[in-house]
Amino acid sequence: MNIAVDTGADEAAKMNWWGANKDFQFDKLVTVQVARESGVYKGTIGVCDAAGARAKHFNNLFQHNLEIRVEGDSILIGVKRTELTEKMKMNLIAAVGSREQWNDDIPNTRSVTVDLSLPRPARGLREIDVSRNNFRFPSDYKTLADHQPPLIVKKGHGRETLILVPGVYSGKEIFDGFMARNQSQYEFYVLTPPGLNGTPARPLPSETTSFGEFSWTRRLERDILDLINREKLNKPILIAHGFPGSLAAEELAVQHPEALGGIIEIASMPVQFFPSPKDPTRKTRATPEERIEIVNEGWAQKWFKYVTHETWESNNYPAEMFANDPVRSEQVRQQAEAALLPVKIRYLCEFMASDHSVELANLEAPLLALRPGFNERLLADSATSWFRASFQDSWDAFSKNSRIQTTDDSERPGADSGGSVETGR
Repeated sequence: MNIAVDTGADEAAKMNWWGANKDFQFDKLVTVQVARESGVYKGTIGVCDAAGARAKHFNNLFQHNLEIRVEGDSILIGVKRTELTEKMKMNLIAAVGSREQWNDDIPNTRSVTVDLSLPRPARGLREIDVSRNNFRFPSDYKTLADHQPPLIVKKGHGRETLILVPGVYSGKEIFDGFMARNQSQYEFYVLTPPGLNGTPARPLPSETTSFGEFSWTRRLERDILDLINREKLNKPILIAHGFPGSLAAEELAVQHPEALGGIIEIASMPVQFFPSPKDPTRKTRATPEERIEIVNEGWAQKWFKYVTHETWESNNYPAEMFANDPVRSEQVRQQAEAALLPVKIRYLCEFMASDHSVELANLEAPLLALRPGFNERLLADSATSWFRASFQDSWDAFSKNSRIQTTDDSERPGADSGGSVETGR
């Protein structure tokens, strides 16, 4: 492995990288060309300058000065900044290969800028801790046994039955206002997915279990179906606020259409676009099998397994997504983030691995999608412009199915134009 660094030195002190990214020029090169012997790494280890690289003396400046760690199939190299440059800002690429054959440059064009003088960002952190394992619960955590039902609260005394399922960005009071206004019209069953809003989670699957098994999502489907059968509910309307409830609802509508009277999805993302790794233009949609592999081998093992709480929150849903009122929106954000990191990661990875395009295109049960409204300031901001594509435009792909109807939050009487994925405003 190599890390080629452009410290900003004079052009005469640089040379072009010889791998795929041939336009990149460097003046310092970190080299780890080793084999593992008797539990330690032996070989060429160190730092050179451009002259040393030309002479293939790859540690002419420093020898055996690096920390080398391998975690699964991740390689971590530690080097003192002062052995590269006195400056705090540099450009670099990383390259992985075998001997002097490099087959993977990161990035494959241009470079990455590292500026250690900048303040630690409040959003967009890219920090991992390889001593973590977010696919396990703390040793003293008490899970919900498989034979036990999740938290279910019954309210209302109307003739029509609604099953309400909060999601990962709901908060505790997501349906309270709606139920308070309609106590006499509906009978409500609020079924909280295990692990959310302070409830105990189901046991985590084995780390070797693919997210494409949708272990928790399908267990949630059983929870909903068990409730319908146990209470002898006659074709209830299932209302899901985002995932995982939306995924479970769509699966139930396909597998057990006789059990439901219909589905209402609030602020859900029907399908998240993943580019196919076989298309360098990144325009072709990944197949369901490719999605699962990307999540299993890429996102899960390289990122979510190790992310810190600070990294998660700085990259997750911003407060302004939830409501216009800043106090209320931050309150809901904190409630949503109170769930354990393994819980949030499990539900998210199962959502990322899912592709219900075929199910939605051929859905026979009636489905109403309530698309949230966001103000133009949020949609114009590059950090939050994805709201439109994910929460709003993504439903357009299913407009040919007459069983699926959409309505926008901004079209409701009394609705404001701000960002909100709440139903109880």
